[in-house]
Amino acid sequence: MSATHTPAPEDPKAEAKVENDWTIMVFFAGEQDLSPSMTSQLKAIKDAGFQKNTTVLIHYDPNRRGVGTVTFDINQEGKRKVGTSIGDGKNPFVRNLFDDVIPGAPKGATAEAALRAFLAMGQKYHSAKHYMIILVGHGVIVGNDAFLPDSSPESAITLQQLGKIFSDFQAGASLHGDSVELIGLHSCSMSAIEVIYELQDAAKYLLATEGVSFVGSWPYRQILKKILNTIDEAKKYNKEVDIDDLAMSVQRLCLHNSTDFMFSGLSADLSLCSLSGEKVTELNEPLRNLTRALKEGLKDSRGQELIMLAHLKSQSYFEETYTDLYDFCLCLEEKCLEYEPLQADIKRACEAVREKLKETNKPGGLVIFSDFFGPLYQYSHGLSVYFPWARPVQDTPPLPSDDILRRYEDYKITKELGKEDSWLSFLNAYFDATMRQSRAKEDAPAEQKQAKFAVNGQKALPAVVGSAGVSIADGLAKSSPELGKISPELQKTSPELSGGCGCTIKNYPMQFIESQHPAENGNQPTKVREIHPAPERVPRSSKIEDRDAPSGFQDSPQFGQSSLQISQVSESVSNCQQIKRFVWERTF
Repeated sequence: MSATHTPAPEDPKAEAKVENDWTIMVFFAGEQDLSPSMTSQLKAIKDAGFQKNTTVLIHYDPNRRGVGTVTFDINQEGKRKVGTSIGDGKNPFVRNLFDDVIPGAPKGATAEAALRAFLAMGQKYHSAKHYMIILVGHGVIVGNDAFLPDSSPESAITLQQLGKIFSDFQAGASLHGDSVELIGLHSCSMSAIEVIYELQDAAKYLLATEGVSFVGSWPYRQILKKILNTIDEAKKYNKEVDIDDLAMSVQRLCLHNSTDFMFSGLSADLSLCSLSGEKVTELNEPLRNLTRALKEGLKDSRGQELIMLAHLKSQSYFEETYTDLYDFCLCLEEKCLEYEPLQADIKRACEAVREKLKETNKPGGLVIFSDFFGPLYQYSHGLSVYFPWARPVQDTPPLPSDDILRRYEDYKITKELGKEDSWLSFLNAYFDATMRQSRAKEDAPAEQKQAKFAVNGQKALPAVVGSAGVSIADGLAKSSPELGKISPELQKTSPELSGGCGCTIKNYPMQFIESQHPAENGNQPTKVREIHPAPERVPRSSKIEDRDAPSGFQDSPQFGQSSLQISQVSESVSNCQQIKRFVWERTF
């Protein structure tokens, strides 16, 4: 249906309803460091042009004292006068956004209320057959539960709230036969198993990253031009837009634009996943079986070693808070022995999970595309899972009902898998089983030491509480990101590759590479392009085929069969002084 438009009056509730084929909504949650870059993206969206059957709405909160939140109906005047004009043509004039402001648009008192108000306004006054929603701002939502934080007032969106917001929006759209085609979460560490469970059936696709994300990495002008041209072409020939192809095109545009960030020494990944409830719930039984197998493995000394080694080796994100689930299963599976019953069970469980998470490179799977550029995220396969090394400890003791793991209990993934077979049940078992004993216990005479593994394989770990009533384990826990409700450390930066300390517990090959989409047959291998020489060390094999790797990057030594030791290794990193780092090593 052709778009009609009435200029927005002072009261947006009196605005005439605009019916579109498409409504694209972009929610920019800024802050001091992000807002200047976001302003550039606003200008880029403005310059993309307009299409008469499409409305582009933007919510922009710079999150700065004394500066208000603004809602824009992009190019509303141009669309009213001209109808369709895609791109900026030959006119080099830089257009401003003043004419696009919607006076009196609802704001919302908190981060959650602001997002709800923006989406409700779009659905009520700019309803469409198809919706595309992109959220831009600080992420790291799983465990942290502080998405798109706002300082005035201090608030943020939890994972459960995000799921409810999108579920409500989709329910409202479906009442009229409309649908949400794509949710883009342009934020750090949002492509996660926990997120797709929470957002299942809220849209057709999710576009997000497992690792870091940069404001300028998604080319909004080109994205909008692609979408507008696709819609306009379909209208001219009286055809329907191919939603699958459009979603995949957007992912490719973002990836192609992002790869140039390699020249700044940065790495990132980008995934396109299905949010189909059917596809998501197909993971239920494989995840339950994996959890059971892992918990049994923790009762066995060798099984525990293999799980810890796979955790160490596999792709991780945000200071070891999240781990790529496919890669963890791959690293664990390849070291399990078929003739050892417990290891064989773990191996089969890992294979089943990987089968569900396999990249399909076409519609129909759960992970459609999983791509990367740069060395730091080369083992990304699409979806991460919450997997810190130790039980998370927060700076400010939270209320019992507001603890990180307590909140995880309320996630859909925990409820759907069942408490006993949930990933959370494995995490709790893992934290208990792998915690090192206190110095007092380690130094005690042998006859006073409690056996680490009982006859039945169950590990006994009585609580040790200090005089202040705080568990000594809190002080002994390995450093884990302190996922407070609003953490100032949630910066959109990538680990440094040069200059300063480049310390990391990961030993990955550091030549700069990028993934490339395979040919239609799905068999074309990833290519390597080396930008500068990598540090001389023996790393894990890259995700690419060995024959494509430059000399000096051979397979890493395989894990042996004997006991696990920790050794100190000194190495020079970039321009740093000699530093010490711990690595896991196998000895015969």
